[in-house]
Amino acid sequence: MKKLFLSFLIVMGTIQIINAQNAQSLLNEIVGAVGGVEAMHKLKDVSFSYSYGGSSTERYIFDGEVSWGRSTLEDGTTRVQFFDGKDVVVMIDGKQSSDEKMIQSAMFSRKTNYYWLTMIQKMKDPGVVATYGGKRMYEGIEYDLLDITYEDGVGVAKDRYLLYVNPYTKLVDQFLFTVAAVGRQDPIMMKYTYETFDGGVKFPVVAQSRAASNWDGDLDPKAKWSSRWRSNFRFNNGYTQKSILK
Repeated sequence: MKKLFLSFLIVMGTIQIINAQNAQSLLNEIVGAVGGVEAMHKLKDVSFSYSYGGSSTERYIFDGEVSWGRSTLEDGTTRVQFFDGKDVVVMIDGKQSSDEKMIQSAMFSRKTNYYWLTMIQKMKDPGVVATYGGKRMYEGIEYDLLDITYEDGVGVAKDRYLLYVNPYTKLVDQFLFTVAAVGRQDPIMMKYTYETFDGGVKFPVVAQSRAASNWDGDLDPKAKWSSRWRSNFRFNNGYTQKSILK
């Protein structure tokens, strides 16, 4: 009986090692498929137009994850959000706002918008926990699954991402995710369409999302797809934390 139990432990330990190796290999492949982290940082910074029902002009500095966004609100006022990597400032028609809800919303938006553009590159950040999730058929392709969570104290919320890795391109074609920061624990499906930029860097230019019924990837039949578009990309603009505000 002891020998049988010992054999069981050895088998389980071997499976865990293989799964960890598969997860790390997949993680390296998906980041490599979008050009890698170093290639992104060589672009220095980016500006682009972001359409999501509303619209905004976005500017980021990759070193330090500095994020700036300008949009027009429903009442016609101009809102500027600026995150310097630590603190956030909100300007309404050129005047700094002290509204706590606006400031909290800006912190969420600045971090979230930056994350959605650079999500795959950020899979190499410290604190990412990757687990191999096996294979799953989706729209005629047998995908490898990569289950992503985060160590305690990493990020603003304990979200989960289940990435569908295309076996041919190694791109993440779609993924399931939660938004714990706003209390959303039921999964959402997100599909990405990429474009290749300078240095072979790929960013998602079209993102389609829809509520899912479960982590098996079944979509909520009552939900509809919503889309976001990124366009007019410009890199190496020479932004600093001061010049990005102009």
